[in-house]
Amino acid sequence: MPMITIKDLTFGYDGSDINLFNNVNVTIDTTWKLALAGRNGRGKTTFFKLLEGELDHEGTINGVPSVAQFPVDNLPDTEEWKVRKELNLMGTNPDIMWRPIDTLSGGERTKLMLAYLFAEDGIYPLIDEPTNHLDRQGREAVASYLASKEGFIMISHDRAFLDRCTDHTLVITRSGIELVNATFSTWWENNEQRQESELARNNQIRKEMASIDAAMKKNAQWSSKAETSKSRNNPKGAEDHFRRAFEAKKASKLMSLSKNLEHRNERKLEEKQSLLKDLEREQTLKIFGSTHHDKTPVVLKDVSVYRDGELVAGGINLVVGQGQKISLEGYNGCGKSTLIKFLAGSDPAITADGDIHIAKGLKISYVGQDTSALSGCLYDIADERGCDKTQFSTILVKMGFTKEMLYRDVDALSLGQKKFVMLALSLCEQADIFLWDEPLNYIDVYMRKEIERLIKNSDVTMLFVEHDRAFVEAVADEVFEMG
Repeated sequence: MPMITIKDLTFGYDGSDINLFNNVNVTIDTTWKLALAGRNGRGKTTFFKLLEGELDHEGTINGVPSVAQFPVDNLPDTEEWKVRKELNLMGTNPDIMWRPIDTLSGGERTKLMLAYLFAEDGIYPLIDEPTNHLDRQGREAVASYLASKEGFIMISHDRAFLDRCTDHTLVITRSGIELVNATFSTWWENNEQRQESELARNNQIRKEMASIDAAMKKNAQWSSKAETSKSRNNPKGAEDHFRRAFEAKKASKLMSLSKNLEHRNERKLEEKQSLLKDLEREQTLKIFGSTHHDKTPVVLKDVSVYRDGELVAGGINLVVGQGQKISLEGYNGCGKSTLIKFLAGSDPAITADGDIHIAKGLKISYVGQDTSALSGCLYDIADERGCDKTQFSTILVKMGFTKEMLYRDVDALSLGQKKFVMLALSLCEQADIFLWDEPLNYIDVYMRKEIERLIKNSDVTMLFVEHDRAFVEAVADEVFEMG
């Protein structure tokens, strides 16, 4: 496959005064297994569209082979034996080829689309978020499958997944594009060290700027005194001519020196300002849990959960202690989400029996996978949930919302943006227990790391389902296996 050569690429959407790309120059070997990373809104999906030739731009993009993108709306006409071969390589029953697409689970659809993608000859895959709808086992299978392939670009917010199946990383940053011959985690660790160094340097520069600013204020006072002295020494009457001339000359010299110092200090400030780095780090998030008097707010002994009277999971024995963070794990369909919904009381169709203890007056904050319950404008929703508007809007802005978006009706938001709203609402709530069901879908790596940090460093009580292995390993005190 050829090399993709990008020279002086500049692109911004109509109506926006900020370009996503400015004079970007990069060369991509199409045999690489390339991870495309960056914050939400930085232009990852736009980069795919530019490679596909869908968008007008300044600069040149040459050497792009025939591309195919994941996910797809319609499966291509491909020889069946090739698709079966790819499904077998993923450890997936090839019979899913013959089932109606709407009867397949999200994970089965993902694997089927990938099988068709790689069954095509001579195409360059552009893969956008393949881990959505995949459980832990599914992610392991797909990661192993992609690691055996050669030549693709992939967007994913799952760090462990990226590390398993990519060998180069292209990161879209605030200042441009970085390409490294390493996994994303290697780039991240090096970037964190660089950020720490640059943050320390920024702090030192700001101290120096404050010192210069103080000197400029002192100089301004000196200049003012010199001007006053000069004004006082204007000739009046029969005063001594030589004394007046001497004082006037002295005042002029002081004024000249003052102006020179002022210009020098202004140049110093400009130089220092140019040295400041535009770092990714911003104000950190916070989560405020409350403390219930019951030290074990949830205790389940030999519990079974049902949906519409049908058994979903049985034999559940779970104790959630105050301050614990427990990860629910198991294969798709084992009942993880059903149990979360039962504890949250969010679905009347879900019932349970057995020895069930849920502490009285327990304040619950729930983030589910379904966003359909959200309605109305964002600030009204925050009011209804008793959330602080400033905190709520600050969190959403960190997640990539613009100030204009904060006044939109929720119906005008994308599915991912609605998930951000649910997560922001939960972070604003003072709850005794947080019940989160796949909270990190659509959340970029930077925000995942920030949420990981704030939960890990807090004493909140949490029961959650999440397939991001790195997140689970960093946050969970305990793993509870279902199924």
